[in-house]
Amino acid sequence: MWKKLYELLERLVTLSQRVSRQEKQIEELRQEARELTGMVHRLAMEVNRLADRQTSEREKMQLWVENQMLRFERRLPPARSSEDNSSTEKE
Repeated sequence: MWKKLYELLERLVTLSQRVSRQEKQIEELRQEARELTGMVHRLAMEVNRLADRQTSEREKMQLWVENQMLRFERRLPPARSSEDNSSTEKE
């Protein structure tokens, strides 16, 4: 009977130690999950910021192209009217 009681106490202590270790591991895993969640949040913010920046760059590029086209059009001589074309064709 004493032997059985000793074995039960020994088993109780062993299980108690296991539970303590597992609780510690669970807390470490929770902390790691919190850190990973923070990293994912920061990465999501960075992706959004980069997307906004790319949108802005595309808009600036589009405006630059439009500006260059307008400048180019101003350099061209005015188009001849249809009357000028018909008179030159008659000659």
